[in-house]
Amino acid sequence: MSDCPYVNKEDNESHLQKTTVTVEDNYERVSNELESDAKQINFKEASVAIGGHFEEKNGYDVIRLNMMNKPYEMRKEGLFEDGKYCYDSWSKIIIYDYIRRKGNKSLTGNWVTLGYFPNTASHVKAFQRSAEEKVAAIFNKNMEGLKARCKEFGGVEDMGKMKADYICRFDLLPRIPLYLCFWEADEEFSASCKLFFDTSAEAYIDIEYLAYLVERFVELFVTLLPIK
Repeated sequence: MSDCPYVNKEDNESHLQKTTVTVEDNYERVSNELESDAKQINFKEASVAIGGHFEEKNGYDVIRLNMMNKPYEMRKEGLFEDGKYCYDSWSKIIIYDYIRRKGNKSLTGNWVTLGYFPNTASHVKAFQRSAEEKVAAIFNKNMEGLKARCKEFGGVEDMGKMKADYICRFDLLPRIPLYLCFWEADEEFSASCKLFFDTSAEAYIDIEYLAYLVERFVELFVTLLPIK
């Protein structure tokens, strides 16, 4: 285009500026598309299906729900956080997708790793590095610190099919539990961590979004507060 004799330098630079698309632009585009879909659904019906709380506020329908222990409101104008419109694209993408899917599926009680779900092979190794290995390294030989952090994040000690030294459940979203299984270090091996989901998760959320949500959770989990 720069060689075209009919395009001056200023117009060409303006065109390039307008056609440059950033990653955040793409996220915003996706969140806007999902917002449009989410606004059209029956809020009362969706609220029941996803485990949210429906109410009428000033004559308008509202869905209340928590994501990673943080309260949000879905209104006809979009997603709100602390009474203000939420501008975080990823929070909007995840919650809009969760609401519009209306999963309405009971927990199966069957725990699986991320690799169980279709089309996740390319995500598994990166997920292990960014989530599971990070938790294991931070809390290696620090079980009490791990338990304290789990409590701070609203986790509930659990028992399951895994023979782990410690298991904690977190509700990432009302119908999407995350099970953190931790094995303490011994003379031969360092500590290890595995993260499990109920097999029903794929009915509620795009699995790629779920992987990102867990990575975000872990990032906060290991960095938010000093570990004693």
